[in-house]
Amino acid sequence: MKIAIQVMVTPYTHEDLDTAIHIAEAALKKGHEVTIFLFADSVLAINKNVKPMRTDRNIPQEMKELAEKGVHIEICGICMDYRGITTDMIIEGSRPSGLPELAKLFAEYDRFISLMA
Repeated sequence: MKIAIQVMVTPYTHEDLDTAIHIAEAALKKGHEVTIFLFADSVLAINKNVKPMRTDRNIPQEMKELAEKGVHIEICGICMDYRGITTDMIIEGSRPSGLPELAKLFAEYDRFISLMA
């Protein structure tokens, strides 16, 4: 099964991104193909320059590990531009994307999960 997960909120304010990570990990274990599409403020989750406190989770690192396991990570390019994130700042395994790719996820994937606060 092909599963797409869209996240729209900031990574450290809400737990939607944590939920997306847990769903993706569980789906991978079951052998499903997973794509996470980061939209709006959630694009901050792929900024490899983030330095979380020792007591907080390192979401960019978690996203990188998901990509290494085979999760496709798509990032809204316009959302990146709006927030000052450049391609040299994003984690390995993620790629700038756009609304045509998001529409393709709607059309071609078996399940589409949208997480927003």
